[in-house]
Amino acid sequence: MTSRVLALLALVAGLVVFTGGTASACQCVERTAKDRMEGAAAVFTGTVTRVGASSDGSSGGHVIAVLRADHVYKGEAREWFQVSTRKEGPACGYDFAAGSRHLVFAGGRDMALTTSSCSGSKQVPSGDRPLRRDDDEGLTGELIAALGTPTRVRHTSTAEPAITEPAAQSTAQSAAQPTAAQPAGPNGGTGVLVAALVAVGVVALAAVGGWAYRRRSST
Repeated sequence: MTSRVLALLALVAGLVVFTGGTASACQCVERTAKDRMEGAAAVFTGTVTRVGASSDGSSGGHVIAVLRADHVYKGEAREWFQVSTRKEGPACGYDFAAGSRHLVFAGGRDMALTTSSCSGSKQVPSGDRPLRRDDDEGLTGELIAALGTPTRVRHTSTAEPAITEPAAQSTAQSAAQPTAAQPAGPNGGTGVLVAALVAVGVVALAAVGGWAYRRRSST
């Protein structure tokens, strides 16, 4: 009896380790293109001119990308945008690279715009024309319809703005209170709940094992 209980405890302990590993992965809630548009503060296409690390000191860190916009689908039509994202993929960070063009769904406002791998942002073909369905297989008819007609950005300046650190308070609020354009966190809390349930199971099995051992010893 005791050996069987100990074997079960070992199995459950293995599940705890496995669950803890998967809880660190980024999982996104499925949303329609229309929902992403409605939840975003700014939606635009632009080319990355610079990527720098943020010194906000938050867990995992952030990177800040400066993009020169060519078309704006939602929000203020301006030439330059600064967008921050988590540095690491498991934290739902989005990958920006200098010279690449992206369709960006951003939350926040002004110089504190943020995006993530769950926001709907995606790399698109280079150029400066409005997005079309046949530009890329990821540009579905649903997405193009949700984007609607963009405003073309007039490039009047050639000077690239310096990266400006978002206010510490804004960055903290962005991390603690995700907007519709950001993930609620890795696994949306599911991994934490499962880990807690497994932990309860370990305690229960330990109690049963101790009771069985004492009963066997008394006999």
